Amino acid sequence: TDGGRQCYFGVYPALVTDLVDPDELGRVEVRFPWLGEQGDSDVRAWATLISPYADDDQGFQALPEVDSQVVVAFEAGNLRRPYIVGACWNGQERMPVDPEQANNRRIIKTRSGSELEFDDSEGAAKVTLKLSSGHELVLDDGASSVTLTHASGHVITFTAGGAIEIQANSSVDITAPAGLNVDAPIATFSGIVKCTTMIASAGVVSPSYTPGAGNVW
Repeated sequence: TDGGRQCYFGVYPALVTDLVDPDELGRVEVRFPWLGEQGDSDVRAWATLISPYADDDQGFQALPEVDSQVVVAFEAGNLRRPYIVGACWNGQERMPVDPEQANNRRIIKTRSGSELEFDDSEGAAKVTLKLSSGHELVLDDGASSVTLTHASGHVITFTAGGAIEIQANSSVDITAPAGLNVDAPIATFSGIVKCTTMIASAGVVSPSYTPGAGNVW
């Protein structure tokens, strides 16, 4: 006790009850089920939320969900000055993925299923950003590739060999008001090439033509 006031040192469990601080001090309201008179488990307080980075109009903001379990500590043991020092899983709220002994995966997952995963598997490090809709971005050190996938099935892949592969379910449209320049020894088209106007600056050759110095059709 401190001057007749009971002090609470250490950490204690609490349940989140409100996220909108009326005083705009960045606090979260919590309830202490273990505190109160017999039959009264509705003792509440506004608790300061600890963040790894907080400053004026900037910082890391990730509020706990209402009804989620958090861990609080009290400034100088004062029950009126609680701080949320972390959140925890329990028998009702489970981890996003089951833990493995290798412990290679680090995950941030939101309520809607949006997910950022870091995989530190030896020789195959990977970062995956995906939405529940199916949109996905994968940076894969193991395959030396970067792959962007649309939920509808469109895929763009930057391969280890330096190639860029584009797979579309329908058409690919390119709009360039100032012009489109393609610089390649050979441009291959497997279908019909259709254009409004074609200007050949050097000539048009037959399929039997082999590129090379001195070759003519």
